[in-house]
Amino acid sequence: MGTHGRRTHGRARQRLAYAFTAAALCLSLMLLAGSIWVLIRFGAIHIEQLILNLPIENGEGVGNDSYIGEVVFFCILLPVAVTVLALLGVRLWRTSAHRQMRPGRIRRTVVRLAVPAGLLAALALFLSVVGVPQYAIAALDGRSVSGYYRTPTLATEPEGTKKNLITIYMESMENTFSDADLFGENLLEPLNEATQGWAEYDGLHQYSGGGWTMAGIVSTQCGIPLKSRLLTTGIDPNRFGETVSSYLPEATCLGDVLEQQGYTGVFLGGAASGFAGKSTFLADHGYGTVLGLSDWQAAGEDADEISEQWGLSDNRLFQNARATVDALEASENPYNLTLLLLDTHEPGQLYPSCAAVGETTLADSITCSMQAVADFLTYLSDAGYLDDTVVVVMGDHLKGTGAGNQYQEELSSVDDRTVVFRVWNAGEDVEFTRDSSDQLSVMPTVLDLLGLPLTDGQGGLGVSFVGESVTEGT
Repeated sequence: MGTHGRRTHGRARQRLAYAFTAAALCLSLMLLAGSIWVLIRFGAIHIEQLILNLPIENGEGVGNDSYIGEVVFFCILLPVAVTVLALLGVRLWRTSAHRQMRPGRIRRTVVRLAVPAGLLAALALFLSVVGVPQYAIAALDGRSVSGYYRTPTLATEPEGTKKNLITIYMESMENTFSDADLFGENLLEPLNEATQGWAEYDGLHQYSGGGWTMAGIVSTQCGIPLKSRLLTTGIDPNRFGETVSSYLPEATCLGDVLEQQGYTGVFLGGAASGFAGKSTFLADHGYGTVLGLSDWQAAGEDADEISEQWGLSDNRLFQNARATVDALEASENPYNLTLLLLDTHEPGQLYPSCAAVGETTLADSITCSMQAVADFLTYLSDAGYLDDTVVVVMGDHLKGTGAGNQYQEELSSVDDRTVVFRVWNAGEDVEFTRDSSDQLSVMPTVLDLLGLPLTDGQGGLGVSFVGESVTEGT
């Protein structure tokens, strides 16, 4: 090869190396920015949360659209701009009159190693923030929950009139919000007043690995934790959440048991029904009617009562729930009515029906949401519906404590945070037999309250905490 050929070849290699350096630097900055953004917005999360909330394929209504601009700017445009400025700065430095000396071999080696090392470090940080190492460790671990799982089976065939069930999932509601010393007021006061005389359980813990809505729903309805299908052999990683044809098809959940007992299953939510595969899960497990955001919009709900981030206000959801429960009460079948609220999702939603009165949006939204719950419970009582109905009011999970979340400091200062759990048992007394439990035990507990106890009080991985069930070996 001649001198000209060697020079041409050398320049080509330099351009290739330059392109690689630029791409690696930009990707490193994107991963770093993404890690910082996730930590600020949500704190460290689980890979299942990331997977089940991506707006993939038919993901309309999934995720928070208001974050898109934020992500594009902070995680894409800003790293690209920094990369371009850095490369221009290096070029100007190298072409300046007093920087014509060729860098030494050691310095060139350090520079060449620094870029890929930085990329690996940024990738490791991002994977750690979204919980991939924990997922990989669990996937490679030979242990399984299968030895502890119990298919929900009724201990005896029920006799007599069956009780109805109304379940209200309150977004991010935990007992800590009743601490006036932390928040300046008891944010749960409206709920406390409406549930005087109810059984209140302060020992319900979020299961380890939970912490988002679908995890809360599935754990309390099925007694099992969620695990995404991303790394499962034979599963297309682009078909999960909104696009799977079935959701936990082999699991027997609360709705399944009640459907077998002749219950009419109805779900009402303010958000999009397809969010994170929610409608698929519900339809597969005993809910014949699932209504969400698109249904309320089609029914002509006031746009001012629909938040840009999530959906229909809790106040309007409960107004619709009144008509639904009236219709269910008029039928001859027992019913299983479930509601999922959204106003108290970070950063908190306010509507014309809930005006701001304090300095913190989230505090106002919590108070308004609790008042909406209280008004609905009062309506049930005044209508006489509570005489033959079990009502369970609980949080879907604990409030997130990411660096950018409201009340991060206050909530992080509390050692033993528990999920709200209040019960009305058709006027009957409720005695909790364990001081502490977790969301996986809610399903067998609810069936106990309905007079449909499971064999040994066990269902899924849970054990009823109102019966005399033995927990040894579970």
